[in-house]
Amino acid sequence: MDSSPRRRSRPAMFAAATLTAALTLGGALVAAPAHAAASTVDGAVFRWGINAEANAAAFAPGTVNLLSAGIVTATSSSDRVTSTNWKQSDGNVEILKLQADGSYADATFAGLRTDAAGTTITTGNGLNSGHIVEISGGTGTVDVDANTAVIQWTGSFTSAFYSGMTRSWITDPKLTVASDGTGTVTATLGGYGTSMDDPDKFESLTPETDVVVATLTGVDVTATGFTVTPDYLGRTVTVPAGSVAQVTGGASSGAFPQPFIDFQIKTGQGSYWYSSGGSADVRKPATPLSIAYTVAPTAGPTVTVSKTSGLAQGETVTVSGSGFLPSATATNGTRPPLAGQFSGAYVVFGKFADVWKPSAGAPSSARSVIAQKWAVPAASMSTIGGTNSGAIELKADGTFSVDLALSTTEAQNLAAGTFGIFTYAGSGAVYAPFETFTPITFAAASDVIVDVPAWVDNPTGSFGWAFEGTSPANLGTAVQDGANFVASGSLTNIVVTDTRAGGTSPYTWSISGQVGAFTSSTGESFSGDLLGWKPKLVSAGSTVTGGTEVASTRLGGTGLGSSRVLASSTSAASATVGADLTLVIPGTTPAGDYASKLTITALQ
Repeated sequence: MDSSPRRRSRPAMFAAATLTAALTLGGALVAAPAHAAASTVDGAVFRWGINAEANAAAFAPGTVNLLSAGIVTATSSSDRVTSTNWKQSDGNVEILKLQADGSYADATFAGLRTDAAGTTITTGNGLNSGHIVEISGGTGTVDVDANTAVIQWTGSFTSAFYSGMTRSWITDPKLTVASDGTGTVTATLGGYGTSMDDPDKFESLTPETDVVVATLTGVDVTATGFTVTPDYLGRTVTVPAGSVAQVTGGASSGAFPQPFIDFQIKTGQGSYWYSSGGSADVRKPATPLSIAYTVAPTAGPTVTVSKTSGLAQGETVTVSGSGFLPSATATNGTRPPLAGQFSGAYVVFGKFADVWKPSAGAPSSARSVIAQKWAVPAASMSTIGGTNSGAIELKADGTFSVDLALSTTEAQNLAAGTFGIFTYAGSGAVYAPFETFTPITFAAASDVIVDVPAWVDNPTGSFGWAFEGTSPANLGTAVQDGANFVASGSLTNIVVTDTRAGGTSPYTWSISGQVGAFTSSTGESFSGDLLGWKPKLVSAGSTVTGGTEVASTRLGGTGLGSSRVLASSTSAASATVGADLTLVIPGTTPAGDYASKLTITALQ
């Protein structure tokens, strides 16, 4: 390779992109219903730093223990993980670094040697770099009521000690949580076989599948996830003869799971995962593992009645229900005929007291039944006497429909309480979600009835946006800055005009932007991720919020190669928004005039 300084005929020039404007309409308001007993989750996020030792300074001079996204390969034990082959991201996997304020940001190679405050980590000060691995896109099932979960992720990350003298990797972790709160994280393990006694030993290990890398206790599965510290303290393992012995009894003594240790013995990392009596023992216990997801919401039990007011005596109404699904043993009957089985729900026309619900402890005397049906699965209809005894089918999807003829007596009219359609769990079960009430009123002989809906103003106004000028941006001429070229400029202000009003739903909007690759007339190019921006609100109301600052990937940010929010509003509001632009590219970029296409997307 030629080591002489590179000469340039002229500075690199960077002109702003041509504009492609995309306007997208979409979105809907959806009420947040209760979650179902068992739900499918998509996009679950796995976060774990393994332990502090995996992010600490190593005892070999100039080396550190580190995490990298993906599989970082090597050809011999003398190979190191460098800025060239280390990865901040790889597919679904990212390495994040703890910040001084407690948040996490994209890791950088330089940050592997400093703690959250920027202090260099050493074996003497005991600090660690505070890195964690984040794997997104997990899929599986979560049952909050049963406290169980099974989630699978796809992706790999490497754990390298002594800057890569020994290394292994974890691929496709899978979480399993049992109803008693215990759980495991299993994965496929790979790496290289090394030995402290034989520095020349370096061999590829056959990957091992379904290896337990963490065991969990006390897991509380919620609708949004959980954080738990994997088992370590007090755990003992067996190691082969000739290996560093486990030392027990100390405040930090313990071990990772035996299957994990068995594999790490082959890599030469074995004693880094159990207490061995050295000063590093305090850094070996497992660090907290966080799992985040959103349980897909499903509608809870609801009831609709075809007509609820101005009813004539004997008039028939249709009562429809949905969401009446079994929930473990909570919806099982406690008395015959459906004791120990899913007991469905009573569908009742009656006059009930204000406090009538079984879940509130109300006695049966609070519920004066005039007409009753019993919604149960088809297989249970004959058990309760069939249709002649009031059985109606409760379908597998939790729905039912039945026609009821409603009439009252003079005595019932005079009695205390409120007429209505009521539902509640059958056969002695007490389950609050099945308890619903729809009030019913009857017309008097002299009543003149009219149903007046709530007034709704018709929607008016419009939404639109436009640049104040003809060119979205011009970054001018880049200047040298250390090992980089840097060019700065401003996004031409975008004027958002929003005069929408009326209707039944709130009006919102967001403006986002992204750039494609920068290319020159000679065919040279570099990624749009090297451009970053700092959004700003030139003029805007209180409901308008500027987007988050996005830095160039050259500075450890995520760049504008993917869509990033410039500004958004939670209501109809006009605004003028802009952004300061900064492009940071390697000093080795060929000279030339470069241009990129900027795409602006408006969502309303």
